[in-house]
Amino acid sequence: MDFTIGAIVIPLLIVAVVEAAKEFGVTGKASRALALGLGFLFGSLVYGIAENLIPAEYVPYIVWVVTSLASGLAAVGYYSFGKRFAGKIDAFLLK
Repeated sequence: MDFTIGAIVIPLLIVAVVEAAKEFGVTGKASRALALGLGFLFGSLVYGIAENLIPAEYVPYIVWVVTSLASGLAAVGYYSFGKRFAGKIDAFLLK
């Protein structure tokens, strides 16, 4: 992953993970600690991949996990968005 792309995508992924964690009851300082930990983890992975510090044979698995996480969070977001606005759209169309 290009370091520049990672620097843009990773914060968005962290926000999505923390918001999902809040749905499970993570609040306050715990959510900040989660964001900090995830920032350190993902930032380290992006830097390690960009600088070839992580062996090449592990990189596809890291990309696989991060992509799967992002896909799952996107699906949850689309579901929540649809659930939130479905009633409003139906009400608007039935007018």
